[in-house]
Amino acid sequence: MKAIIERSRVQGETNAPPSKSQSIRLIFASLKTPIELIELPQSDDIMDAIDAVTLLGVRRERKKRERLLPPEKMELKDNFIKFRGSATTLRFFIPIVASIGGKITIDADPPLKYRPIRRIVESLSDKGVRFSSSTLPTEIEGKLSVDEVEISGDESSQYISGLIYGMLLRGGGKIKVKPPTSSLSYIKMTISLMNRLGAKAEMKGNVIEVNESGELSPFVGKVPGDYALSSFLAAASIISGGTLVVHDLDRPEEYFGDHSIVNLFRDMGAESRWMNNTWEVKSGEIRGITVDVNDAPDLAVSISTLAMASDKETIITGVERLKIKESDRIKTITDTVSAFGGEADYENNKLVIRGGKIKRGKISCPSDHRIAMMAAALSSVDGGEIDDACCVNKSNPKFWEQYSSIGGKVRIVNG
Repeated sequence: MKAIIERSRVQGETNAPPSKSQSIRLIFASLKTPIELIELPQSDDIMDAIDAVTLLGVRRERKKRERLLPPEKMELKDNFIKFRGSATTLRFFIPIVASIGGKITIDADPPLKYRPIRRIVESLSDKGVRFSSSTLPTEIEGKLSVDEVEISGDESSQYISGLIYGMLLRGGGKIKVKPPTSSLSYIKMTISLMNRLGAKAEMKGNVIEVNESGELSPFVGKVPGDYALSSFLAAASIISGGTLVVHDLDRPEEYFGDHSIVNLFRDMGAESRWMNNTWEVKSGEIRGITVDVNDAPDLAVSISTLAMASDKETIITGVERLKIKESDRIKTITDTVSAFGGEADYENNKLVIRGGKIKRGKISCPSDHRIAMMAAALSSVDGGEIDDACCVNKSNPKFWEQYSSIGGKVRIVNG
């Protein structure tokens, strides 16, 4: 599938894509309480999460809404699962399975198959759980035998979120995170959601305590909008000279996270503000900034997109973990910047972007939804082509339809 895009002015109003991160967290909450989700996108990552919880006994009722009911008995319903591409689901699933106990082989399609799971294997291997390998496929057998776990925070915050769920299922426990801690905002997102549902979780310094909370409150409603996915539509509008209003975005949290893109785009010279669950953007004179994205590394792709509209340097630090995302995002960001007429350098955990004149470009999607969305936004200036454009299905299957609805001139060629 190829997306061929011509110069466009992206503008108007649209709804934010539902948050992939919040969706997966709510789906896993169905292990403890009924969850009913309205307009849940059937993206590849969402289907991985649903497959995971149904294998653990969650009952699924699909009508107009996605209704997920807790298991009558918490146990593995099969001894094998293969994920499509959701690292979040994989890394939640492993500590949850370890907390419940049992025996299962886990595998995944490339490129997820080759992403590391070393830290969770190290953390749990001497605590009643056996792994056949520290890479996929791996067989897990046994049950977590302690209520306190220590794990290195450098590889992924997703293990830590999975351990929060695991401790909740065990009736409580403690997680000690050995610094440095990457993607801290996603740990805070998990804790915030769990507490809103009635759990009792708290992070003090580098220690997370999860206490017995009884029953969680059911959830019925729409998944909050996704700031990071919305940012590519916003960037397309800004660099193409448009004005865009994105609806269904909850009030930004106080910590640095995906929602911080509203302020970051403003810092870069665009008109950008959140008000009444909407994000409004308008083009301006774009300038370079220096920003550390260690707590929300996915934002590096969004920032790099807008940085292409400035001939001044944008310096993004805290990017080391980008090497183990859906693609090696250091390389794929750099390649995409170059394809569309900019320059990018990486050295010592620092990515430097220089733009100024965006030209027509062409990339082949490296199985990375965010890189395809970055290229789509850049293509709004002078056109472009994206091979394997279906990779957006990982998070937002309606991306091309949505891009077209706000003025993006895109033609999809199948085959």
